[in-house]
Amino acid sequence: MIRTIAAVLLTCAVTACGSPADAAPSAVARQFTEAIGSGDPAAACALLAPRAKDALVATTARPCAVGLAALRLPHAPPATPAVWSSEAQAKSADDTVFLHEFSDGWRITGAGCHPRNEQVYDCLVGGR
Repeated sequence: MIRTIAAVLLTCAVTACGSPADAAPSAVARQFTEAIGSGDPAAACALLAPRAKDALVATTARPCAVGLAALRLPHAPPATPAVWSSEAQAKSADDTVFLHEFSDGWRITGAGCHPRNEQVYDCLVGGR
């Protein structure tokens, strides 16, 4: 029994025991920025929340992938996101990405976001 507990504690120390809730938004934010950086806007569009995708299409008057490619979003790797229940925020050196957890997983609700003040962000895609 003591060996089992010690093994679990050692595993936690080695892996940093990150919360599983943090892993999913982190992976989605990373996939999004990697898709943008590699020139795959269709893959990035697949990660957008429906409202963010609809707003992008309405704003650019283009299909999602074409509109997203035209924006030239920053694509620096995001840091580990801050997660609050079903909301998350992942910052990089030159961007902030917002996420929301839907019934089918985490989706990007805002990208290309820069703070206007302490609580309001201006976003190229979606928004806060």
